[in-house]
Amino acid sequence: MVEDVAPERLNKSLETLHFAFRGLVAEPDTILRDNGLSRIHHRLLFFISTYDELSVNELVETMRLTKQAIHKPLKTLVERELVSVRRDPSDKRIKRLSLTDEGQKLENGLTGIQHDLMEEAFQSVGPEGTDAWFKVMNTLAKRLGV
Repeated sequence: MVEDVAPERLNKSLETLHFAFRGLVAEPDTILRDNGLSRIHHRLLFFISTYDELSVNELVETMRLTKQAIHKPLKTLVERELVSVRRDPSDKRIKRLSLTDEGQKLENGLTGIQHDLMEEAFQSVGPEGTDAWFKVMNTLAKRLGV
C-alpha cells in the first residue's frame, strides 16, 4: 500500500508525467514540424506500423478516436505517400493501411528516438522500476479499456 498519496505528492506526480511526456516527444515533434506534420501523424504512423494491414475501422478502434478525428491527418499521410491504402480482397468496402518505404523510414526515425529514451530510462531504474512503471501505466490505461 502506498502511504504517501498527499495532494502535494500527487501534484508532483502529474507535473513529472507532464514533463516526462514533453521530453519524450520534443525531438520527434521538431522533426514532424519540419516536415509539416504533427503528433497525430506520428501516432497514426506508429499504429499503422505496429499493426500492419489493419483497416481504417481497426485503426479507429485501436487509437480510441473517431473516423472524423483521423480523416484529415490520414489523408495527408496518404497524399504524401507515407501510407498506402488498398482494398481488402475479400471485402472491397474495407480499406487496409500500411506504411510505404518512406513512411516506415520516418516512423522508424521518430519512434527510434523514443525507444532510445525509454531504454535509457528503463536501464537507469532497473527491472523493478521498469515493472513498477508498467504497472502504473497499465492501471491508467485501463480507464480507456486498454
